[in-house]
Amino acid sequence: MNLCGQTPLFCAAKEGRTDIVKYLLDRGANPRVQNHYGVSALWIPAQKGMLDVVELLLNAGAETHVAPFGNLADELNITGWTPLYAAMKSRKFDVVKLLLKRGADPNAVTKLGSTPFLLASEICDLDIIEACVEAGADLDFAPSGQDADNLNITGQTALFMATLKDRVDVVKFLIQKGAHVNVQNRYGVSPLLLCAESGNFELVQALVQAGADVNITPQGELAEDNFLAGQTPLFGAAKKGHVDICEYLIQNGADVNAITMTGATPLYTATEEGHLDVVQLLIRHGADVNRSPKGQVARDLHIENQTPLLIACMRNHETIIRHLIESGANVNVTSERGSSPFLAICQHNNVELARLLIQNGARHDVEAKNLYDGKINGLIVAAESGSFETLRLLVEAGLDVNYKIEGKGETAGRTPLFCACAKGFQDIVEYLIDRGADVNGTEKSGLSCLHIASAMGHADTVRILCERGANVDQQFRFEEQDVTAYDLAESQQHDHVCQVLKTFGARQPPHSTLPS
Repeated sequence: MNLCGQTPLFCAAKEGRTDIVKYLLDRGANPRVQNHYGVSALWIPAQKGMLDVVELLLNAGAETHVAPFGNLADELNITGWTPLYAAMKSRKFDVVKLLLKRGADPNAVTKLGSTPFLLASEICDLDIIEACVEAGADLDFAPSGQDADNLNITGQTALFMATLKDRVDVVKFLIQKGAHVNVQNRYGVSPLLLCAESGNFELVQALVQAGADVNITPQGELAEDNFLAGQTPLFGAAKKGHVDICEYLIQNGADVNAITMTGATPLYTATEEGHLDVVQLLIRHGADVNRSPKGQVARDLHIENQTPLLIACMRNHETIIRHLIESGANVNVTSERGSSPFLAICQHNNVELARLLIQNGARHDVEAKNLYDGKINGLIVAAESGSFETLRLLVEAGLDVNYKIEGKGETAGRTPLFCACAKGFQDIVEYLIDRGADVNGTEKSGLSCLHIASAMGHADTVRILCERGANVDQQFRFEEQDVTAYDLAESQQHDHVCQVLKTFGARQPPHSTLPS
């Protein structure tokens, strides 16, 4: 025996020297020998696929259950690996079959919670899986404990792993042998939720026919931490747009109005993702077109009271918007911050949809809060987003072109003209001025339209403002200084803006003290 505990038989076996192994065994060498780390003479030949050596050792009485242990085994991540597991890991399937026939345990658990059978299911070789089952594999065993948690494999049975791999043949075999179909991993995710999301119709069908709960949902702390709680298989399929799976699940009892922990429904997520065919299917089967997220989680995510119609308008899903309106969606519903379908559509310059909403009773003068808690209306939204046609529709409908954002935030006092000047939307700037917008009005801090256009470098907008009567030397107080549009342009090195301002007689400071 050498310093590592390796006998001559051990050394010959690991090198695959069949002749020497046979010679030593014939002369009484111990086939059950292990080195100092628990590695048996059988282990390395099994890992390397040395079938003849493995058979010689087994015939001589080598044990199949011995596994490495200790610090070195831990460092190599092989603690608890039996010869069967080692052979499976190396995909030496002829050795695997031999070991199973000779009594190797397909349920022997490694330190990290796996088994030869689970590994076979991960590899997804049906022939080997069948051999493991014939040898008594536990169909519903799943890893557990801290190590399994760290590897995110807690609760993943063979059926779960086969589902992950989209292996219909393996799943059907395991179901036939009695595998539990409603198993859930540590996040509460079930095989049915997995394949409903991935879009594997055949797997969905096999699981449902085997008794899978079509309304099963993730529950518990981890599910909540990852916003999975309450997500049914129908929700997952609707989110991904798998209309055939959605229809099959509904036909088999799926709840079309089931809500997640955020209060979202399958219709909500299908609308958000723009899946028209799924939206139509859900509505045909009784989905509530006005149900919206509610509760503390929805408030925390700022989605409370966002109906499918509101989210469709936010995403500008035109065909879905029309279908929801035709299906009775409330056009005047408002979110927690007061946003409405009409305000949402104002940012997309889709004037036809804006008209459609008005024709169906939407209020065009609705107001909402912005991120700074300032009160805004459709004119502000349209001006900020460059939605000229929608802005013109609102002005013609009677909204005040000099409307000011209310509140105490940094946007307070801004007008539609100010917002358009900040973005350099010249067509909107000219139109608003033609309609009576105040070119010299200021927001809360005293900043004018000319100031903001100059600071942002919009030379053509600056020219329009100057031509329409903007005060080129108007000042506002900034860091204890009286600052003009020229000062702002110069500090930002907008030389082209400075040239325009000089053309209109702007006074030039002797030197600028503004930070650039």
